[in-house]
Amino acid sequence: MHVRTTATATVTGLAATCLMTALSAAPAQADGTRTVDGPATGDADVFMTYVGCESLLGATTAPRSRLNLGPYAAPLGRRSLGLVPSGPGTASGPYTGFESLSALDTTLSVAATGGTSGVSYVVVVTPTSPPGTAWSGRASTSVPAGAWMTVSAADLTYDWSLVDLATQSPLSPAGSATTTAFIAEHGDGAGFAVTGFGCDARAFNLDAVRASGSTFDFEGLALTTTVALDRSQVAAGDQVTVTGRVTDGAGRLTGDPLVLESRAPGGQWAPLGTAVLADAQGVARVVVPVTETTELRWHRPEGQYADEGWSEPVTVTVEQATPEPAPTPTPDAAKK
Repeated sequence: MHVRTTATATVTGLAATCLMTALSAAPAQADGTRTVDGPATGDADVFMTYVGCESLLGATTAPRSRLNLGPYAAPLGRRSLGLVPSGPGTASGPYTGFESLSALDTTLSVAATGGTSGVSYVVVVTPTSPPGTAWSGRASTSVPAGAWMTVSAADLTYDWSLVDLATQSPLSPAGSATTTAFIAEHGDGAGFAVTGFGCDARAFNLDAVRASGSTFDFEGLALTTTVALDRSQVAAGDQVTVTGRVTDGAGRLTGDPLVLESRAPGGQWAPLGTAVLADAQGVARVVVPVTETTELRWHRPEGQYADEGWSEPVTVTVEQATPEPAPTPTPDAAKK
């Protein structure tokens, strides 16, 4: 999984790209809840990114991302997006482009078993910002350990300043204010917001991220489990080799451990042994003795990033031994 970086080769490129994206974007449409299985949202106006904690374009290191069950009770569904910082000083979270600061609707549910600190940035062009400048606001934020907490970007109090878009150099401070109070003094306009956590290098989870009219629910990957036999007909007591493969939506082998299950046709499924680990090629393999016609299937137990699943069953048919014909009696034997 990847998290898209806001940083570009130059400060000018970043500011221009982000601001032009916001200015040229079509009006956001409310799309309800979208279920996604990783950082990618599929929405040009909303994506996961990472920025500097002290300044928008400060030094950063890319976080790692993962899907988790919980932690605690996830706000939506059963899973959430886990983000693991590579070090302190970087905040990770959603970027949102907006046409009107008054319509900024970014909220995110955050959980950190050890608590974590974060930051939110808003960059906006209004009628009071001279050509080549923008208003930039920064707000510190944090969430405590032990529970999910909802953070609203619009409700935070930002330290504002007018900045040069070409250099991002501050030109003049503009005091502290929420977005509503800022609009009342400086006017409304288009721009973007980034709200992230992990400034203290502590891992955290996101869920129920609302932005640009949509709410994003992070859930598990869709995996497919398949089963294959080296042969489907055997004599009683012979062995068969059963292989199993787990693939993701792109057809890549994931190597998830599998549990083989068996039953007599029409009977109850029961596990055959413990979980089988995949080999270096991502294939699970086990040799099974068969004494009677048997159905086999693989069970993929539930994991952090995927629900449990089963392969389609396959049948191993035990060939019936042909009885030897009785010997034909001879004439002498008949007389006896």
